[in-house]
Amino acid sequence: MAKFDLTSRIGQYLDRHLVFPLLEFLSAKQIYDEDELLQAKLNILSKTNMIDYTIDIRKQLYPNVEVPEEIKARRADVLQELSILQNNVSVVLALMNNEEVMKKMENMRDSKALNNYLTQESDFRVEMMDSFVKLAKYRYECGNYSVSTSYLYFYMLIMPPTDKNYLNVLWGKLASEILVQNWETALEDVNKLREYIDSNVIGNSLQVLQQRTWLIHWSLFVFFNHVKGRDLIIEMFLYRPQMLAEKLNMKADVAECWIVNLIRNARLDAKIDSKLGHVVMGGQPASPYQQLVEKIETLSVRSEALENLIERKLKAKNQDPYQHSWDL
Repeated sequence: MAKFDLTSRIGQYLDRHLVFPLLEFLSAKQIYDEDELLQAKLNILSKTNMIDYTIDIRKQLYPNVEVPEEIKARRADVLQELSILQNNVSVVLALMNNEEVMKKMENMRDSKALNNYLTQESDFRVEMMDSFVKLAKYRYECGNYSVSTSYLYFYMLIMPPTDKNYLNVLWGKLASEILVQNWETALEDVNKLREYIDSNVIGNSLQVLQQRTWLIHWSLFVFFNHVKGRDLIIEMFLYRPQMLAEKLNMKADVAECWIVNLIRNARLDAKIDSKLGHVVMGGQPASPYQQLVEKIETLSVRSEALENLIERKLKAKNQDPYQHSWDL
């Protein structure tokens, strides 16, 4: 079994926190020695701020060894740093806890309008969002994934996609949603990341390839757990917008014109999404004549059933009441 395990191959393209669910799966399957898996967890935890989890794993791995003092001291340092980061963005946190403000933000949905509203109604400044992203990342490193998710969602409401932190926030939001197993929202984040990578100039070709490689591996968590995961994974990995053009031996724009003429001549209820390369088919409404025919057929069947019912009741009424039903 161990030789077929792909954890080490997949893990190099994942955030370290996303490796924990894989290790939990291996532990449940009992493929590897449990102490080896605990040591692997401990190695990953050493690069995070999840101190309490680290202590628990150490106690399982070394039950007779006292927890080192440096780990306990590090826990105090983490809490102190967390308090400092929270104080730096106290204004933003207060806005998040204000239900009236959050309702207005949900209705606005325009980052520029939101910025103007928050600046006028409070002490909010756009410059605070850099520190706010640091806090969200710190919460994530502490294992507070649900809190990190809410922070990053708040950031995405306020800041435009052109912000320098936007791509990192998209990755952090996806990772957090995966770790709290919110698959519907995680799917939305996968689509947002895919669109952002495809439509924005991230850097050179190597960086774009790296981003797409990460997305392919991270999205597996979503596709393997979402209700429509099987259909979605095929669409993502096997769909190519230019495939029809290649089959027709045409250029993409020529193939699109060909499809438009096909839809027009066949009088199909369809439209083309040029951006995504999709042909969206609509339902074909029945003609008035067809609707009339279907109603007549339905009435005919119902009339025949009613006739049979009346006939059976008449026969039962005329039958001798003293004759047994099984008599010939």
